[in-house]
Amino acid sequence: MDLQANPVNEVLYISFNQDYTCFVCGTETGFRVYSTDPFRLTYRRDFESGGGLGVICMLFRTNILTFSGGGHSPRFQPTKVVLWDDRPARVIAELSFRSTVKSIRLRRDLLVVVLEKKVYVYGLRSLSLFDCIETYSNPKGLCCLSVGIERAVLVCPGMQKGRALVVFYPRAFGDSPTAPERERTNIIGAHESVIAAMATDYGGGLLATASDRGTIVRVYDTGSGQKMQELRRGADRAEIHSLVFSPGGDFLALASDKGTVHIFAVCSGGGGGGASAPASAFSMGASPSLASAPGGSMAGYQARESREEGATPVNQKSSLQRLSKMLPSYFGSEWSLAQFRVPDFRCIAAFGADPHTVVIVCANGSYYKARFDPVRGGEMVREEFAQFDDASSEANRGGPAPEPPTLPASRSMTPADFGAAAADESPRKSSSMPMSLPEESPTDAADRKGSSSMTPAAGKAGCVGNITSFFLNDEEAAAVAAKEERWRNAREREEASGTPTTLIGEGLAESSGAGPKVIHEEDEGEEDSPAAQDA
Repeated sequence: MDLQANPVNEVLYISFNQDYTCFVCGTETGFRVYSTDPFRLTYRRDFESGGGLGVICMLFRTNILTFSGGGHSPRFQPTKVVLWDDRPARVIAELSFRSTVKSIRLRRDLLVVVLEKKVYVYGLRSLSLFDCIETYSNPKGLCCLSVGIERAVLVCPGMQKGRALVVFYPRAFGDSPTAPERERTNIIGAHESVIAAMATDYGGGLLATASDRGTIVRVYDTGSGQKMQELRRGADRAEIHSLVFSPGGDFLALASDKGTVHIFAVCSGGGGGGASAPASAFSMGASPSLASAPGGSMAGYQARESREEGATPVNQKSSLQRLSKMLPSYFGSEWSLAQFRVPDFRCIAAFGADPHTVVIVCANGSYYKARFDPVRGGEMVREEFAQFDDASSEANRGGPAPEPPTLPASRSMTPADFGAAAADESPRKSSSMPMSLPEESPTDAADRKGSSSMTPAAGKAGCVGNITSFFLNDEEAAAVAAKEERWRNAREREEASGTPTTLIGEGLAESSGAGPKVIHEEDEGEEDSPAAQDA
């Protein structure tokens, strides 16, 4: 979530890692890493010379991060992506472009950089450019990258408005020394208007999209391009801040600028891109009884009655769904299973470590954890609340736990609300200890001030050397201590011989003595097209 245009505190950017166990914040002075469930500050780095980070992404629970500059005093240029290893606290690579970086995506073998009209795909260890994709205007930096080990699936806006481009890459694509061919490419006509949010499940088998109107969410099978489900958030226009599938692909969470987080049941757990159950499967076992709509509306809904344990979760549906062929598409929609309201209109959500829980992170520095009933649905129950911005943390230090602000009373929906949205758009055809990291030395701080005096790269074997975890058990901590000893020995040899050394994988390797690998744009040729060269 990019907050640079209108920050309310020191936080400029918030993003979850790939498995949603952590979220990372770019701030005006550095970055912070938080554990999502249970909530706690895991690590914080404030650069000695200051400087803001505007876009930031973390690789699972490791010491590898990527970011670009932002805020009032950017640490780096907003057109530059920096690959950062926080164990030695050094820059290990840079990628420079001619336009502002909108977002960054990571998986264990790939680095994806999203500009407004292009997407670049790099191998993470070699930083070789594997693919370049042109897109429709994408100011929000929309892009999805599957994180399953079987294959890489990338989804971004296509060249035409409302279309999503799905690219399948072969297994171990990012580990290839040369750029392999794409496995296949699909184009999905998701909406008639501009796509405003998108998300894939863990394996890239399902794709959820929302348009800039924000009333409808559609779920597609990425392999066939078939629409599996159509979900309705509400009747009035809204901006969608986040879409995310649960780990099993059976639920979808949506956060909008209305301050409401919705949970939808998904007709099939994706992951493999295979056959999915039809959307009508949701209605099996549902009670046909009529009840009033949420908030006392006159448009009836099928009441969610108590069912036996293990019953299939069912989204709310209109009691007039049987007549949907003769009525506007609005009456055939599926509504959210569960809801949770927060005071801040800018928030993102993810599923927690406990089953049927959701964690919500807001721009004002608020954290919520809520639980939903997968059978009965309805309003979620808040289980935890915390604040992580500096002002709130300082004010609450040593005092009682903070209480969330009181929400305003919700407005009941009226029949006019339902009629106003009847003419809707149609789709196109077609618990461990945090690792103790070394403090940043004055030499390292000086090395990062300019590309002319950067620290050594990771040698010819690849740009990313050690990848260790922020969360270590005793055995892992001992291994890290041994690696730190090898680092100290290596630096002593470097000082004695004058030849820089660096760790590659588990051992030591001599580097060429050059700075970190730097990828610059070409002076000639197509705009934004970078060319790899040694610093």
